[in-house]
Amino acid sequence: MEKKYVIGCDFGTLSMRAVLVDAVDGRTLAEDTYTYSGGVITDHLPDSDIILEGPDWALQNPDDYLSALVQCIPAVVRKGGIDPEQVVGIGVDFTTCTVVPMDKNGDALCKNPTFRDHPHAWVKLWKNHTAQKEADDITDYVKSNKLSVLDGNGLRASSEYFFPKVLEIFRKDREAYEAAHTYMEGGDFVVSKLCGKPVRGGVTAGAKGFHDNETMSYPDKAFFGGLEPGFENVVADKHLTGVLPVGSPAGNLEPEMARLLGLTTDTVVCVAHADAAVALPGCGVVTPNIMTFIMGTSTCHIMMSKEKIIIPGISAVFYEGVLPGYYTYETGQSAVGDIFEWFCKHYLPAGYADEAKRRSISPLTLMDEKAAALRVGQSGLVALDWMNGNRCLLQDSDLSGLIVGLTLATKPEEIYRALLESTAFGTKIIIDRFVEYGIAVNEAYACGGLAHKSPVLMQMYADILGFPIKISAYKHTSALASALFAAVAAGVYDDHKTAAANMIPSPAIEYKPNSSNAAKYSELFGLYKQLHDYFGDGGGAIMKKLKSL
Repeated sequence: MEKKYVIGCDFGTLSMRAVLVDAVDGRTLAEDTYTYSGGVITDHLPDSDIILEGPDWALQNPDDYLSALVQCIPAVVRKGGIDPEQVVGIGVDFTTCTVVPMDKNGDALCKNPTFRDHPHAWVKLWKNHTAQKEADDITDYVKSNKLSVLDGNGLRASSEYFFPKVLEIFRKDREAYEAAHTYMEGGDFVVSKLCGKPVRGGVTAGAKGFHDNETMSYPDKAFFGGLEPGFENVVADKHLTGVLPVGSPAGNLEPEMARLLGLTTDTVVCVAHADAAVALPGCGVVTPNIMTFIMGTSTCHIMMSKEKIIIPGISAVFYEGVLPGYYTYETGQSAVGDIFEWFCKHYLPAGYADEAKRRSISPLTLMDEKAAALRVGQSGLVALDWMNGNRCLLQDSDLSGLIVGLTLATKPEEIYRALLESTAFGTKIIIDRFVEYGIAVNEAYACGGLAHKSPVLMQMYADILGFPIKISAYKHTSALASALFAAVAAGVYDDHKTAAANMIPSPAIEYKPNSSNAAKYSELFGLYKQLHDYFGDGGGAIMKKLKSL
């Protein structure tokens, strides 16, 4: 049989991972990673005196995305020792909702010297939360006018969504807004660059862009005009139409990109997928009612279903967000791995840091060990996992973290364990909401860095949730899944289920609940829920006041 290979490119918050995969048997031949040189821009614009006021900025330099392609794709082809002409497809997944303002030539607006000093001309990363007011205004407008626009978004808009971010630009920098020919999700930006033409995918538009993937339409002009006079023509004026269904071929590599990547123009590019949602088939999940946790700096919880039920507080329910023919439910926590990194960066005692260095292990691994040595409830602490706001169920980026029960005897590992547990409790809150509204959660899979690196954390999740958790066999699950989508787009397989059966290995590890921990965790979760409900409903005004100060 003629050899055919596909490449999956997974664009994360801090880096891009590319994998070269045998399209027939799923064997991974090579992988490569590019760490964005610009990282996440939070304080001031690069090579500029412009200071970003406030704590909610998270911008990126789009040059990093293109540099990642140019480094990683030739690298995996070279490492794999294959003929570039055998690469039949490329798949891309990306963080959502990451918004790129673009000019009429298809370049990012911040590349224009006129707009280098305009923060609102730069890429707004998914966790850019400066549009909270716009999100609140959209929520209030929908409620007061009894509209259905947010029915599939937990009845609330989030500052992480597409249109709150674009509306903020319209309000705060009209010059930049008018100069932008269009706005694209980061994944669509990359695919458009690869194909040399505008391409917009339904997964990202449906998840956080108010696009109805069943009717293939946005809300009407009256809705956008009601939000802000002059904003009513945003869909037409900014060329947001032409959305393609999940898994569609976007086109072939355009000649210049083919040259830069060392491939041919015969290579098919698949429309972009969401980095979290694409992970389900990457784990082998191609049937409904199996929840998948995509665990990294944040966590996304995603599940497919044959039915659509509106669930308050759930970020999104929309058609064909993972695979054709199913509804997708998407929820998440805005910070998980970020919380643990934050603790180790700012509060690790010198002696602990020295121990980690002496033993040649990471501070996170050391703290996992120390936390694992504690009994459930031993610390007398409970924490709220809102260090970067609450994505679900409260959908409020102005909420903040909390630790209750500190004494003069509290040790660092006790605080760390409480933070680990808080993220599992946050996940249980979300799953309980699904069950409350009649959506069964039959199984759970996990993937991402934390799922593979922290057995302590994953055992906590199994104990707190009360059911087994299977871990994906391959650590770069989303990249592998993007390669799978590329194989279908290139015609190697007729459908994604067949592709998954051939290309995706079975789970490597399964964590089963420890029944002896259940009673104590039940008590702790009850306390967590009291704090969650109090500070999420009224008491959160304390957090908002502190933030405003």
